[in-house]
This record gives sequence, structure tokens and C-alpha cells, in this order.
Amino acid sequence: MKKALLATAVASMASALAVNVNAADIRWNGFASITGGISTSEATRDDGQELRLYGYDDDFNFRPESKLALQASSNLGNGLSVTAQAIARGADDFNVEMEWAFVSYDFGDASRINVGKLRIPFYQYSDFLDVGYAYPWIRPPESVYDLFFSTMEGANLQFNGALGSWDSGLQLVLGRTANDLTISGEASQADLRNLWGGAWTVNNDWLTLRAAYFQADTSITNGTLAGLAGNLVASGWADTEAGFSVEDDKGSFVGLGFKADNGSWLFAGEITQIKVDDSFIADQDSAYLTLGKTFNDLMFHITYEVQEDTRKDGLASEITTTCAATPTDPRCANPALPFLIGGVEAVASSAEGENQTWTVGMRYNFHPSASFKIDYSQRMFDSDGNVGVDGDAGVLRFSIDSVF
Repeated sequence: MKKALLATAVASMASALAVNVNAADIRWNGFASITGGISTSEATRDDGQELRLYGYDDDFNFRPESKLALQASSNLGNGLSVTAQAIARGADDFNVEMEWAFVSYDFGDASRINVGKLRIPFYQYSDFLDVGYAYPWIRPPESVYDLFFSTMEGANLQFNGALGSWDSGLQLVLGRTANDLTISGEASQADLRNLWGGAWTVNNDWLTLRAAYFQADTSITNGTLAGLAGNLVASGWADTEAGFSVEDDKGSFVGLGFKADNGSWLFAGEITQIKVDDSFIADQDSAYLTLGKTFNDLMFHITYEVQEDTRKDGLASEITTTCAATPTDPRCANPALPFLIGGVEAVASSAEGENQTWTVGMRYNFHPSASFKIDYSQRMFDSDGNVGVDGDAGVLRFSIDSVF
């Protein structure tokens, strides 16, 4: 099966690149993570829904996080190059997807522009988000790294230089992305237009500091939400609908990160904030801290994560304020009004939640190009969608990560 998967990935990338092999050499690289895990415990919401971690259940499973990727790049000379990367994920039944496909042009030794399908540099580990060999955990901390998208179609400008004894790297992006997501168990679509922003990183021998800001015109389509929005408009509450739905609303991402690594000790962390103005989407604040100690080829690490989704209040204030002040308003006589208010409040509450996660793990570099990892994670839920949660969710995983 692996040979068939590899052949499919090679064929997909070769077709996408459309490079004349007689004119330029193609360089192939790749990475793989064979990851297995089992849920050791699950949390239960007050409504009976079970909460588990990272897609695992009571049966040992390799699918949720295993992946294989191939990258092809070709230097066409005079500063021009082409790169493509295809990836097959177990969570997607190992269907091959083109993750990257872009053309690069170097303006000199310190500047470059990339155009095509690109990774968005939200996070400290965004450039190698899927390369398990590049970081100590089996996966980057989900509380921070949980955006439902990571790529865009557009352009990325890169500038590298020096600030005294520090190296400096600046990335500026402009593009668009459209992705599927799930809201309250229902398939939905998100469209982020006019996506722009940047990330600035400075580092010396042992310390890296990073800051990022991005924003986009955000729209989300969901059948249930569309029905509720239509009823609000039909009932005369267009202003409430405008503040409740997500249509070309400003979405923003702010991130700060650091990494201190002297080869023996690792101390790293990131903090992020995500907002979508004038919408029901909760404001999300997330952070993690990691401490690791290395002994030759062995590393032990511990990570604490926290995520807090704060609901938007006052989404139905136009209705409640108007009907309290002017009960004779014909719109307030609508017998369906309590259901409209309840629907808006239910959607706002469903976006609320808070949890903390601890992860302890070990990494062993048993080969110059491969590592063995084992992690145990446990998540404590304060609430989930404004619903109480009983118990904690735990998962035990191991992974073999390699680059080639």
C-alpha cells in the first residue's frame, strides 16, 4: 500500500509541476510520521456528548495523525525556482492532496517572492507544521495550533537581514483561502478574502523572538445559521441579523512567540488571539509553554496549554431593548420572537468554552534522519459550548518521524 501511495503522490506532483526535466533537475525530499494512539479516558458533557482527544478512541489506531509527504523543487536559474508538496494523511483516508505549489523568484541574497499555494506563517512552527521530526512533540500544541486552515492562494514576500548580532526575517503575505469546517456538527464553508499580514522573527545563537499579525474579510456559510438569519430579516430585525451572521466581517489573528534553546535546555511558548468582529464567533485566547531537557539523543519535555473561547454578549440586544422600551412595536408581537432570541443566544453559547491540557513526552533520535516519540496528554474541560463537562480526556500516543 505504501508503494502505491508513494507512486500516486509522485504522479500528482509531477503533473502539477509540469517542469521540463530536460531543462532543469528536480530535487526530491519528503517526510513521514507513522503515529499510533489510544484514548485512555474521555470527558462527558452534561448533554451526554463524549469528548476525546485528537481523533482517537478506545481501539488502538494509526489513522488520525499518520502522514506521508513528498516535496519536489527545481532551480530554473537566474533566481527562479518551482516547489510543490503533496501530502497523504491518515485522517483523510490517505488521499493525496497538493499542500504547496508555488513559484519563487530571488531578488538577491536577502529577498524573495513566492506566488501560488503557500503556507500562512501564523505560528512559530508554521514553515514545517507537518514535519514531525522538526519539533519535540508528536504534534504542535493543539490549543494554539487549531486553526481549521493553514494555506492560502496568494503571494509571500520574504526579507532577511541582520540587526547587530541578531538575524532578522520578515514575511509579508497577501491572498485568499476558502475551506470547509464544522459548526455545531454541521458542514460549513469559510471564505477569507483580502487576507494580509506579516510575521517578524529575530534570533541569535540561542534565543528566537517572533510576532505576527493577520486579518481578512471573513464570511461563513452554514445552513442552520442561514435559516435563523433569514427569519430575523423577515421579522424586521435586519440589524440583529447583521451583527449575528458572518459576512465580510473583519477577522484578525495576533501571535507572539519565543524559543530559548541552548542545546541542553529548551524553553518555548506562544500566545495567540483570534477575533471576528460583529459576529457570533467567540474571541479565542490561547497559549502554551514547553520545557524540555536533552540528554545526548534523548529529550524529555512537558507542555501546558490553555484555551479560552469567550462568547459575544448582546447579539440580541436590539430585540430585547426595543421590546422593553416600546412593547407596542409590531415586531415585538411576533409569536416566534422568543424562538428567534433563543436561537441567537444558543449559537453564541455554543461557541463558548475553556480547557487546559498537559502533555508529557519523550523523544529519542535513534537515527540521523528519524526519531521515536511517545506522548501522554490529558485535557481538563471547564466548559464546552457553555455546557458543563464531567471528567478529563486523555490519550497515549507514539510516533516514528523521519525526513528523507
